[in-house]
Amino acid sequence: MDGFKNIEINNFRGIDHLKIDDLSRVNVFLGQNNSGKSSVLEAIHLLAGMSNPEMPQNLNRIRTKNYYVGFSDISYLFHNMDIKTSPEISAEQSDGNERKLQLQVSYKFDDQEFLSLSKGQNGRMPSSDTKSFINTIELNFETHEHGFLKKFQSSMTIKPDGSLSNKKTAEGYLEKYQTVFLTSDMWGVNLPAALTELFKRKKKSVVLERLTHFDSRIVDIDILQDDVYVDFENMLEKLPLRMVGDGMRRYLNIVASSANPMNNIILIDEIDNGLHYSAYRKIWEAIFMLAVSSNKQIFVTTHSKETLTYLNEMLEEHSEYKDELRLYTIERTLKKGLQAYKYTFEGLKGACASDVEIRSVVM
Repeated sequence: MDGFKNIEINNFRGIDHLKIDDLSRVNVFLGQNNSGKSSVLEAIHLLAGMSNPEMPQNLNRIRTKNYYVGFSDISYLFHNMDIKTSPEISAEQSDGNERKLQLQVSYKFDDQEFLSLSKGQNGRMPSSDTKSFINTIELNFETHEHGFLKKFQSSMTIKPDGSLSNKKTAEGYLEKYQTVFLTSDMWGVNLPAALTELFKRKKKSVVLERLTHFDSRIVDIDILQDDVYVDFENMLEKLPLRMVGDGMRRYLNIVASSANPMNNIILIDEIDNGLHYSAYRKIWEAIFMLAVSSNKQIFVTTHSKETLTYLNEMLEEHSEYKDELRLYTIERTLKKGLQAYKYTFEGLKGACASDVEIRSVVM
């Protein structure tokens, strides 16, 4: 598996400090509302794409469901919106190498802009301490591979009108990870493009196999005029996916992302959203099967007890997947702050057998 063994998050969104150890192939984050589950997924997404200067803005677009999010919203990535306290995310990878990312904001300008601004401010230079002058996000990151430490920087500067002024990517760095972030409502997902790529790679049979497992009446799936159509037996015409239902669309998005050999890491927020409980076991089986067969690492959030019950039932039947699971309850404690409490399959099995609540730990 090519992914992360552990991750440490500091000063990112609502997380002041959190360390998560012993990550496995499929990792499920539990917890109450506003416990930080989604922020953990975002931190992983950011670290895996740490060379991309547009990634911070993309995270805010995912969170707000608004493509035209303003640059001023960049402060939402900082703990308590304090732009003087840099978010830091670091991880040990499955290959033993390490990576670390630090976000910083600043103000950058050219000589002509400096003259006009300084005159307009009575000769005073713009300062990065003044929030109104912040226009640049810097991604300072480093890798520690085979005993060698390398440091890089990417950055993006925005003009006052919101347009891109300057985008700089780190020279000499090539990212090894490709991640997919599936939101609770699949906002921003281009499913026809994802399926087209799979069909081109002769992976249609994999998708169709998972679909027929979801609904035995399905006999085929096609992309027609940039739309997804599903063929059911005894139907006179193929149905557009939007007419089939949100549950099928969500299931298909997860299958398509997990089956794509180009993706290393899949992030799924609120996996149970939009799915009928009868599909829970099927989606878990698809996730584990595709993660193992295509060597991916998958991160999932949920707050559904039913989802965990069906996960336990699926793993009871498919014992080959038991060691691939890690469960983490993210909890804000009075004495220790934000903590991640780990469970393996045996912990899940015992909790289900005894009806013990593991979605929240009161300390």
